Amino acid sequence: MKKAFILCLILVLILIPAGCKSPSEMAAEKLTEKVLEDITGGKVNVDGEKVTIETEDGSELSLGGNEWPKDKLGKAIPKLDGKVTYVANSDALCMITVEGIKTAEFEKYLEKVKDAGYTQNEVSYSDSSSKAYMATNADDIAFQLTYLIESEEVTITVGKNQK
Repeated sequence: MKKAFILCLILVLILIPAGCKSPSEMAAEKLTEKVLEDITGGKVNVDGEKVTIETEDGSELSLGGNEWPKDKLGKAIPKLDGKVTYVANSDALCMITVEGIKTAEFEKYLEKVKDAGYTQNEVSYSDSSSKAYMATNADDIAFQLTYLIESEEVTITVGKNQK
């Protein structure tokens, strides 16, 4: 599944056109859907910059887009205001990248994360170029927050323990 996920990301970055769709762009989307369906064994929907993969067991993974996720595991993440540049969201894992975040905004967001209950098993790290925070909540959801100071980029990764 890891190889399929990486291949999906590569195909999303290479083959998915933005903006209005010409006939060749629509054909590229259909070809991408077919290739991804063959690789993953699931149902694939390519819609502009967003790819949704529904696997045979009924789970769903959404890749791409630039909107804060409101469903799946994304709904368990406190919202960070900024320019969302990447989203991967499923019931088990969510990853969001947000740009244009000043250090003070990051610090406020970190407090918001802690207020949301992500305080168990805390680990934090900070140096001159980055800050990181990891913790779990009472529902055993793991939260990882990484801030790159120079590029003002935050990466949020949340994972649910699959039992």
